[in-house]
Amino acid sequence: MINDTIEGAVTIVSSNEGFFTKGMESKLHEVGYETQFCTMEETTRELGRIRSRTGLYVLYMQDDVEPKNLMNLHDTLNMDSKKLIIVSEMEAYTELKKVFSTSQVLNWLERPLDMNEFIRCVRVYYEGEEEDEEPKTILIVDDDLTYMKLIYSWLKDDYNVGMASSGVQAISWLVKNSADLVLMDYELPIVNGPQIVEMLHSDSVTGQIPVMFLTGKNEKEFVMSVIDLKPVDYLLKTIDRAALLGKLKKFFGEQG
Repeated sequence: MINDTIEGAVTIVSSNEGFFTKGMESKLHEVGYETQFCTMEETTRELGRIRSRTGLYVLYMQDDVEPKNLMNLHDTLNMDSKKLIIVSEMEAYTELKKVFSTSQVLNWLERPLDMNEFIRCVRVYYEGEEEDEEPKTILIVDDDLTYMKLIYSWLKDDYNVGMASSGVQAISWLVKNSADLVLMDYELPIVNGPQIVEMLHSDSVTGQIPVMFLTGKNEKEFVMSVIDLKPVDYLLKTIDRAALLGKLKKFFGEQG
C-alpha cells in the first residue's frame, strides 16, 4: 500500500558526513530512495532548499552534537509537519526527549544501528503499513493497572497484546496463549518477577519465551541482580513510547 501523501528525500542530519552517515545514504540509494545530507549549520542557513526537498528527517546523533543546537530542526518539523527518525545511544536519546516531542519522533533506533531495521522504518513511513507479516504477541505483566494500560496503548497498534496483573494470571494466560515476548514487572507482589521467570523456565512449553524486565530502580546492585536472571533486556519504567518501540523493533529484528 503506497502512501501517496509522503514525498521528498530522506534528509540525514548530523554534525559531519562520516562513515556511518554515508553508509546510511548508500543503503537508501540501493533501495530506491533519494537522500540529502546536511550539517547543523546547513540546517540553519539553507532551510529553504532543505525543507522543499525533504519527506523525512533522520538525525544521526554523534557525541559532539549538542541537543540545544537542534531547536531549529525542532521548529522545522513543526512548520512542515514532517517526522524524524533519531539514531542515537540511549543516554543521548534521554537528552533529545527534552528537545523533540513524541509527536515529532517517528522512531528511535539505538546505536550501533541495525541497517535493515532502519530501512524497514523508512519503507513503512513512505509506503504505508506492512500487511504481510503477522504481528508479534507480547504479554505485559504488571500490578500497576494504570501503567500497564499505558504500555498497552503504546503497543496495541503494532502488536497483539495480552495483559496480566499478577504472576498467577500470567502463567494462566501463557498456558492458553502463545507469546513472542513477556514484558515483566520485576517487583510484583506475592509471586515476583524472578519467581515467575523460574516457573516459566521449568516448563517445556514456556521455557523458551524471552522476558524483558520493567523496573523502577537503577541502583548498581539491583541492576546486577536483574542481569543474573539473564533476561533479553531490562527497561526502566521511565522509558517513553518511542524508546520502547525502538527496543522492541530491534529485539524482534535480531530474532529474524
